[in-house]
Amino acid sequence: MKHTSIHTVVVLVLVAILVSAPAVATGATHPVRSIDRGEQTKSSDLSDRDEFEHWLDESMADQLERHHVPGATVVVVKDNEVFLAKGYGYADLESGRPVVTNETVFSIGSTGKLVTWTAVMQGVEDGRLELDRNVNEYVTDSAVTVPDTYPEPVTLEHLGTHSAGFEDTLDGMIVDEPGEIRPTEEILAEHRPARVRPPGEFVAYSNYGTALAGHVLAEQYDTSFVEYVDGRIFTPLGMDDTTYAQPLPARLEPRQAIGYTYQNGDYQAHPPLIWTLPPEGGSFRTTGTDMGWFMLTHLNEGTYDSARILEAESVEDMHRRHFTKSRDVPELNGMAYGFIEMDRNGERIVGHWGDTPRFKSLLALFPERDVGMFVVYNAPGGAPARSELLEAFTDRYYPRSDAPLVDPPAGAAGRAEALTGDYRSLTISESSWQRVLGVTTRTYTVGATDDGYLTTSRLGGETRRWVERQPDVYEEVGGDERLVFRFDEDGRATHLFRGAFGPATYERVPWYESLTILQSVLAAGVLAMVSVLLLWFGAPLWRRMRDHAGPSDRERLARGLLGVVSLLWLVVLVIFLLAWINLNAEVASPSLALQAGKLLRYVALVGTAGAIVATGFVWRDGYWNRALRVHYTGATLLAILVAWQLYLLRVLPLQMT
Repeated sequence: MKHTSIHTVVVLVLVAILVSAPAVATGATHPVRSIDRGEQTKSSDLSDRDEFEHWLDESMADQLERHHVPGATVVVVKDNEVFLAKGYGYADLESGRPVVTNETVFSIGSTGKLVTWTAVMQGVEDGRLELDRNVNEYVTDSAVTVPDTYPEPVTLEHLGTHSAGFEDTLDGMIVDEPGEIRPTEEILAEHRPARVRPPGEFVAYSNYGTALAGHVLAEQYDTSFVEYVDGRIFTPLGMDDTTYAQPLPARLEPRQAIGYTYQNGDYQAHPPLIWTLPPEGGSFRTTGTDMGWFMLTHLNEGTYDSARILEAESVEDMHRRHFTKSRDVPELNGMAYGFIEMDRNGERIVGHWGDTPRFKSLLALFPERDVGMFVVYNAPGGAPARSELLEAFTDRYYPRSDAPLVDPPAGAAGRAEALTGDYRSLTISESSWQRVLGVTTRTYTVGATDDGYLTTSRLGGETRRWVERQPDVYEEVGGDERLVFRFDEDGRATHLFRGAFGPATYERVPWYESLTILQSVLAAGVLAMVSVLLLWFGAPLWRRMRDHAGPSDRERLARGLLGVVSLLWLVVLVIFLLAWINLNAEVASPSLALQAGKLLRYVALVGTAGAIVATGFVWRDGYWNRALRVHYTGATLLAILVAWQLYLLRVLPLQMT
């Protein structure tokens, strides 16, 4: 899944927003360990299995230790056979059960989406589906519909390239118990996201879109999605240990990998989440060996052993580019059909990655080399580890031929300065408090140095530096990653694309939506509200100690009103902070605290309006002394600004959806 929830990072991020001094966040959340370019001038021979196994053993041992991951499994296929399949570390630390590639069952998250898109292409071959047809025409007997927000209809082509234009949402995707899972049709109908841009305009990753495609397929075959892929994909390929079942079938349950987090020097085991929409991949469980069969099928023109699940033309169509993110920079990775382009060092690479809170996976195919690699880890550290592994593998066996750039060209400083600002992923909610996810974890702050380098940063990480390769195209210093910018008619940068992350577009946000402004307003607001409460509760004690006369009833009312407003906003902030920390649980079943917070936010807003009126009386009637009047006015202003920022975060939505 696109949406990661590493609790430690979340706590640090949101606590910093609420109580820290304003600061520009730094760097990537998971810096990728770069490989010395000198090592890439000569390629190693992948045909030497012993040499490859030795290299992989060393690499995985280093990764598991450095990224605090208990276990992983790796499968590499080559020339129509499994080249190497091996488990590393532990599937269950408590029992000491090791990872065994053909036995250990892992959750692989959205990597399982490739099965969904393979099934859709089968529907195209059968003549039951067309990629360019309005999906509403396939669900006429279903409660699921796509609203006609824009003249252009949403098609399976849009769904398979994540360009349908849906807002992001997690609603309905997780429940507390398997017995709470409802039919896919009901979930899709009840939790339909808004269409927020015309289809085919930009790529923005969508779990809902993939689930919708699976539902369309099931409707056309008058069956469930799970029954369809069991019969048409898993059984023919012998993927006997692959399932969407929750809980796992009895024969697989003893073999499942446990998901872990690493906290305070120790590993913490976690029960699996219960996912509700099989086509999007959350409930997909499999072994490394089964995924090896799946990779071989795609590399061998749709066949494995004696089974054919796709025609060669369909496989080729899935692997070719379907969505180009920048026509001016065609080498920028875009989207194949269901597959994500991951090209590196001039090598054609297509694949997918998957994320659940504890499991991180990656499947990458090198079609022109007849090579594929699959890896899955059972802890959050697998997210940076999988990227490192793919990059190291590619650099070792298919190295880059050209030399990397080091110094910015003439005039780079001015061009870089024009690109500075915050760029936020379009994979974001536009209508709910889950928008906080995109704002805090999917926003890049772009800066520029005096000598012409570009810098990018994210909350909770380190700054990365980029050098201009050509106007509007930047390459990471010491790496192979690319950044490409898009401009409007006035020559202003409006969008940012990352070469290594195909299914995403980053839109430049106005200055008042920047992370710096967000942090500044919330930090100042919290301090002001705390000071109001201190004055509210401390003033009577101060007067008693100094033997001063008490305030008038109107003065007491004005101060009490702002005190209540301040307390309400602080309670709202704390409630949504805790909801964010426990995001998965809140998505599965919203807590009473969250439901109360959704009511209190409007009470606080009404109270803020009252405080604005009271401020007028404070100055007209000369309440207190000038310093206290200024403090009252400033605190009221900051309450307004806090409400404004919470509106921008959709913690305080002010329109019906």
